[in-house]
Amino acid sequence: MSGVPDGELCMATCDVLRCEGRCCYDGVYLQPGEEEFLRELVEKLPELRAKVPEQFVVDGYWDGEFLGRKTATRPNEYRSADFPAHFTRTRCVFGDSQGFCELEKFARNNGQHPWSYKPTTCWMFPLQDEDGAVAEPVRGQADDPYFTRDYPGYASCLPCGRHDPAGKPWRESLAREISYLEAAPRPPKLGTPGNTVDELLAAIQPGSKSC
Repeated sequence: MSGVPDGELCMATCDVLRCEGRCCYDGVYLQPGEEEFLRELVEKLPELRAKVPEQFVVDGYWDGEFLGRKTATRPNEYRSADFPAHFTRTRCVFGDSQGFCELEKFARNNGQHPWSYKPTTCWMFPLQDEDGAVAEPVRGQADDPYFTRDYPGYASCLPCGRHDPAGKPWRESLAREISYLEAAPRPPKLGTPGNTVDELLAAIQPGSKSC
């Protein structure tokens, strides 16, 4: 007996080296204020600016309609045999060659919370929220909001985004994301949460700033 109640949504832990960061294949849609935050951050960090193209935020479209502003992508060759056929072989421009996020790497390298500079949708995935409150992730294709005849799902096609009988109950698996979301005074949560770029950079000890 596993001790997990019947019907409980269970999820696997994120493993970037296994999935190659495929959740970032199309970049990430930004919440209000996040584009300005990223532009200011890139402008103030030459080492980060050198790793992204000049146009690192672009218009995004879903099912033929404008959906919002999102991070740009660049071509990427995924090695995984189970890479979803309907995903384009691209990766967010803030991702490195292995699939790790340069924004998260910068924070970790400087002793800050790993999500200090990451857009909300990035660190929340696969957690859902409803008006700032925690909501259960998708269970599969049946409730995947991006499932269509021509595009058979997003979260439900990712190892860490769908029900996994061998995983942990979702509130346990996503405890860090839930805690971070509940600690945020208001969306967007980018900025640890609520700090400006200058405040975050000022908290870094002199000589330690690096990507």
